[in-house]
Amino acid sequence: MNFIDIIQKVIDIGLIILITFLIDKIIDIIIYKTIKIKNTKNLTTMLLFFRRIKRIVLYSIGIIVCLSTFEIFSTFSVTLLSGLGIGSVVLGLAAQESLKNFFGTVSIIMGSPYEVGDFIECTDKAVSGTVEDITMRHTVIRTVNNRRVLIPNGEMNYYTIENFNYKDNESVKLVDYEIAYEADIDKAIKIIQKEMKKLSGPNPKGRNKNEEFPKVRVYSWEDSGIKLRAWVWGKDLGEVYENVYKLNYSIKKAFEKENIKIPYPHVEVINKEPKRK
Repeated sequence: MNFIDIIQKVIDIGLIILITFLIDKIIDIIIYKTIKIKNTKNLTTMLLFFRRIKRIVLYSIGIIVCLSTFEIFSTFSVTLLSGLGIGSVVLGLAAQESLKNFFGTVSIIMGSPYEVGDFIECTDKAVSGTVEDITMRHTVIRTVNNRRVLIPNGEMNYYTIENFNYKDNESVKLVDYEIAYEADIDKAIKIIQKEMKKLSGPNPKGRNKNEEFPKVRVYSWEDSGIKLRAWVWGKDLGEVYENVYKLNYSIKKAFEKENIKIPYPHVEVINKEPKRK
């Protein structure tokens, strides 16, 4: 091989690498623009997974095309393929865990028990949070205290997962408020219902006309007062908790204004110290 042939080979390999790189970047741009326009969790999860598979396939093809420019590759192709056959068996035995996680990823993508953006609770691991990413090996969960938990996808397929965003995203939380026995119970219920109407989130009547909203019930008679229970709704679990925080504040202010007493423990201190003469 003369100098001109070597230069030509270098140019060919450079062009192959450049074309592979450009195709990779163009597909990435298309993927991110599609995610931004469509903005659906299922599509986002599938496209992010496709992006990782795409990169492996593209660069593998690029390497094969680069090697095919050399005559020695064609000469030893049979030997190489035989070696790959033996090597694949060895690698398959050595990488069983990796293959388990890979097929676990495929199972999660195809079955969609959860997707990127869903709030889930892995009851077997006592871990809950938002699914931030599903890689080819593991699922990244961002917990409520902003920590990342990485669980292999091979294991996730065996765990019991509670998905708070599965199908119907709307969530509800039962919140109790206690009032004194001397308080006007009807007025207290109306105050809670009025403050609930001010909250953001879904109105369950839109989904089911027979659903009562806002819903408040007398839950129980306690030693210190009467406990009222409210059904607080939200478009997802995050909004439910935000609505609970707002409701706690607004009901406290409204109860004070309307003279609705909230019972709380009182401590009576008795001083038994003898009187001084």
